[in-house]
Amino acid sequence: MSERSAARLAGALFLLVIAVVLASSAAGSGAGGIAERLDDIATDPSGLRLSIVLLAVAGVATLGLAAMLHAITRRQDPSLAAFALACRAVESGLYAVQILGAMLLLSLSRQQTDTARELGAATVDIAAWSTNVGACFFAVGSAVYAYLLLRSRAIPRPLASLGLLASLLLAVSVPVQSAAGSVTAEGAGFLLWLPMLAFEITAGGWLLIKGIRSTDPVRSSLAGAKESDKVRVA
Repeated sequence: MSERSAARLAGALFLLVIAVVLASSAAGSGAGGIAERLDDIATDPSGLRLSIVLLAVAGVATLGLAAMLHAITRRQDPSLAAFALACRAVESGLYAVQILGAMLLLSLSRQQTDTARELGAATVDIAAWSTNVGACFFAVGSAVYAYLLLRSRAIPRPLASLGLLASLLLAVSVPVQSAAGSVTAEGAGFLLWLPMLAFEITAGGWLLIKGIRSTDPVRSSLAGAKESDKVRVA
């Protein structure tokens, strides 16, 4: 696959991951305590079943996105690109924890016992904390990819800079939220994700429509030298 094709696919996957994660959160959310939630699932499990399907799509799409970003950044630094790919692969794997949790809730909703409710409450907590763990790996992997995109000038530098800063913000804030016992992206914590959301939507659209500039270090340096010469002449 050419770098241009990989970039366009990465752009599409950026947007797909955002869409399915938000849709899965909306489909699988429930109000009230665990007893009410299990009752709701028992009455109408379609929302949770849809959430399971969307989580599976999100996990596969995240891994595909990581592979495409690796393809367009590995020329800059193969080791860093591989490290970022590994981080995003761990993030992708943690979607399996949420899927298993949702499947367990489906099973518990048929039992309606005190033990089932206690286990259901623990399952909800584990799924929530897996989001924090996945977000840590996401933030580190995203920071490395954003740095490589910034260095290669594959996308506009202001956009890559936004991605790097947004990633570093999450890399610091998510562990702090976890230590404080807060689930990331819930309540006021969602505000910390807005810069990343803006970056991924913009970067996804840019890559999908315009592709990338050359990520060849030699060509990038020559292009930079030409730009410097033009500035001096001016």
